[in-house]
Amino acid sequence: MRLVALVSSLLAFAAGIARAELAATFESGGLKDTRADRLPALLVKAGEAPTPFLAAGEFGVTWSGKLVLADRLRLVFSFEGEGKATLTVDGEELLSEEGTLGGSASKSTRLNRGGHDITITYRSKPDGSGRFRLFWEERGFPKQSVPPTVFKAEVAADPARHGRLLFAENHCSKCHLGAGGMPELTEFGPLLVASGSRLTEEWLAAWIANPAALRPDTRMPDLIDESTPAGKQQAADLAAWLMTQKVGEVPPAPDPALARKGGEHFHRLGCAACHTQPGGPGDPGRLSLDDVGFKFQPGALAGFLKKPDTWYAHIGMPDFALSEAESNEIAAYLLEATGKSTRKPSDFPKGDPAKGMEVATALNCAACHAGSGVPNTALPTTDAIFTKDWAAAGCVSGKPDPKLPKLALSDPERAALVAFAKKGAAPLTRHVAAESTAAKLESLRCTACHAVDGKPSRLDSAHLETQGLVAHVQGETEKVAQTRPHLTFVGEMLHASYLEAILNGTVANRPRPWLDMRMPAFRAHAGDLATGLARLHGVEPGKPDAPAPDAALAEIGRKLSGNEGFGCTTCHGVGAAKPTAAFEVAGINFALAHERLRKEWFIRWMDNPSSVTPGSKMPRYSEDGQSQRPELDGDAAKQFDAIWNYLQKPE
Repeated sequence: MRLVALVSSLLAFAAGIARAELAATFESGGLKDTRADRLPALLVKAGEAPTPFLAAGEFGVTWSGKLVLADRLRLVFSFEGEGKATLTVDGEELLSEEGTLGGSASKSTRLNRGGHDITITYRSKPDGSGRFRLFWEERGFPKQSVPPTVFKAEVAADPARHGRLLFAENHCSKCHLGAGGMPELTEFGPLLVASGSRLTEEWLAAWIANPAALRPDTRMPDLIDESTPAGKQQAADLAAWLMTQKVGEVPPAPDPALARKGGEHFHRLGCAACHTQPGGPGDPGRLSLDDVGFKFQPGALAGFLKKPDTWYAHIGMPDFALSEAESNEIAAYLLEATGKSTRKPSDFPKGDPAKGMEVATALNCAACHAGSGVPNTALPTTDAIFTKDWAAAGCVSGKPDPKLPKLALSDPERAALVAFAKKGAAPLTRHVAAESTAAKLESLRCTACHAVDGKPSRLDSAHLETQGLVAHVQGETEKVAQTRPHLTFVGEMLHASYLEAILNGTVANRPRPWLDMRMPAFRAHAGDLATGLARLHGVEPGKPDAPAPDAALAEIGRKLSGNEGFGCTTCHGVGAAKPTAAFEVAGINFALAHERLRKEWFIRWMDNPSSVTPGSKMPRYSEDGQSQRPELDGDAAKQFDAIWNYLQKPE
C-alpha cells in the first residue's frame, strides 16, 4: 500500500538523524531563552514560568528548524490550544489563528521530499497561560500530531541549562539553603541509619576516601584527602561509625546453588540495559556490577534488590517487584559472578566509631543524608553564593582547598555551573514540568529499555551479551516477541493517571504479561513524570472519563472487533475471555483499553500501527480512509470510533 511504503521510508529517513528537534526561542519581559524541543508543543498554566530562565507572565515562543519529509505529500496543517499561532513553511504563511485554536486548517499544500524551513510562532494568553499542539493530515492518513521524528535543527547546547540541573543533582542546595521550586532540589542521598546492616566496612572506607574511583559518574563529593595518613584515618573512622548504624538482623547469604537461576533472571529482566555483566568488559554508558560483592554484606544484597528505595527514595535503581525467591536468586548470581574478581586488601587503618561521628559532623554529612543523628551545619545561603565568581574560588572552581569538598565534575560540567551562576538563583525557584521530565528520561535511563524518536534502546544490542545465561533453557528462543513499548508518543498515548500508576508500580493487571521484562516502579518520580510526559506533548494531564458508550455504535464496534469483522479478538482477550486463536505476538486485553488510552492516539494507532510503532505486528485495516468492511459505509474513521465506543465497556 502506498502509505505503508511512505511511512516506512519516512521513519528510515528520520532514524538517520542524530537528534530530531527544533530550536525553541522563548521571549518574556524583554528577555529571551532558547532550548531544544522534540516537537512544537507546550502546556503552561497561569502563574507558571514558560522556562526556568524566564519569569511567569505573558510569553511568546518561536520554533524553527527543518521539516524533513521522505516523500512528496499534500499536507493540511492545523493547531490545537489557546493563544495566537502562525505556521510558516518555506517562507509561506500557511495558517494563522488567535483565540481558541483549531477552528480552521491550512489549505492543502504540496511539499516535496527533503527538508523544508519551518517556523511556528506562538503567543500565550495575557495571563501567561498557554497550550499549543501542531497537527497534520493527508489523503493517506487522518489528522494527527506531527511526529517529532520529522523535525531537525542545529541547536547549540545551553551550558546554563545544564548547569542548573548539575546544581540540583550535586545537592548544592543541601549545604547552601535557599528557596526552592525544582523538585530535584528536594531529593536526598541515602539514609545512613541502616548502613551497618547493609554495607561492608571495607567498601564504606574506600567509598568515603574516593567515591569517583568506585563509580565515575557519582555525585558524591570527595570530602577527605586520602593521600595523607590523616585522611585515611578519617575515612576509616567514618566507616567504623557507619557500621554502628544498624536496623534489624542481616539475613544469611543466599545459597550459591541459586546462582544459575539468578543469571536467567538477570537476562530476562534486561539488566544489561543499565549494567555491564559482572566480569565482562566495561561500558561508559552502563554501571559496572564488579564491586557489588565488595559493597554489600552477602545477606543484605537480596533485600536491596527486592526493594531498592527502602533507604534511598531517589535512587536510580527502580523496583522490579521481585519475589523473595527471585531477589535471592539474583543476589546469588551476582555474588558468585563478582566473587571471581579479586580486590587488593584494604590499606585503611582500624577505625574509631566515636571519632567517626565527629568526622560526620565536621564534614556536614547530615546536609545530604537524613537520619544520621548528626547536626546540619549552616553554610552561606544559595542567594549568597550566587554573588560570587564560581570560577575563581569555591567547590566548582576545582582549585585545591582542603576545607572544601571536591566535586566529581568534568571541565565542561564546571563551565556549565559557572555559566548558570551568572543567571542568578531565580531559575532554581521555577519548576517547568516538561523540561524536568525530559531530563529525568535521561537520568533515569528510560531509553536504555525503550526506543524513542526512531532511536533504538540500548538493550536492543546489549541484551545479546547476556544471552549465554539462558542458553541452557529449552524453548527460550521460541517465546513471543519481547520488544518493549516505544516512548515517542507515550505522553499523548496514555492517560496521565495510568502513567502515574505504572510508574508507582500499582497497576493491578500488567498490560503485557507475556514479557519477561517488567516495567519497574520509580515511586519518587511517578507523579512528576506522568504530568511532564503529558505536557511534553501539550496534553492536559488527566484521567479517563466515566464510560459513556453509544449503544448502537458499541454494538457495531463489537462486531468489527470479532471474527466477523477485523478479527481483533483473535489476538486480544476481552476480560476473562481469552484470544480465540494462537498467535505469534500477544495483544493487550481490551478490558484495559479505556483506563489506559486516550481516544486521539487510539484512532491514530488504528489507522496505521506501524507509523506509530515501527515493526509492529498489528495489521493495518484502512487505506486512504476506507476499510474493506461495509459497516458505516466503509468509513474507517467511523468504524474506529465505533470500536472505541465498544472498548469503553467491552465486557
